[in-house]
Amino acid sequence: MARNYFVIGISGTTNSGKTTAVRKLRATFPGSTTMCQDCYFLDPHDERLEMIPQRNHANWEKLSAIDMKSMVNNVHKWIQYQQTKRSNSPQFSLHCGFLIYNYSPLAELFDRKYFLTIDKETCKDRRSERVYVPADPPWYFEEVVWPMYNLNLEEIRAQNDICVLSGAEDQEKLVNIIKEDIHEFLKKSRCL
Repeated sequence: MARNYFVIGISGTTNSGKTTAVRKLRATFPGSTTMCQDCYFLDPHDERLEMIPQRNHANWEKLSAIDMKSMVNNVHKWIQYQQTKRSNSPQFSLHCGFLIYNYSPLAELFDRKYFLTIDKETCKDRRSERVYVPADPPWYFEEVVWPMYNLNLEEIRAQNDICVLSGAEDQEKLVNIIKEDIHEFLKKSRCL
């Protein structure tokens, strides 16, 4: 019997539409579960957080700011449950996060990987409309967010199984592209 459970990743630039895409995909694939990397950020007072020299502010753009081991453990639990459940229809675990492909124990679990990009100005505009806890200082985007995004992106360039899409695309069109790709993947996996 062919495997009928799949782990799907949606990563990309901060504020590129990852969470919205996952929410819309969940509505498309009934019974799917979601997991957001943002839920695994360390507490702002956690001593493991790396501080930015001379700024007295944590660097939230690094893997060290996220409890990746817990996230991976939860993905493994979902997979183990699916292995015992043996559903007749394909089951999906949809994951979003800006660094989900930068942690190899997690990256290797994805059946399909999507990466949403947006340009620097769009990213800065969208981020300025969000409220973060702790709040972004005025210098944080230019000095930390965008340089770390480029560094983190460079780390995953060798992964040739990532489908890169524009996060500036209309959300419905973007989700349809991902949905169609997943359906093609399922046909090739003989699950549809």
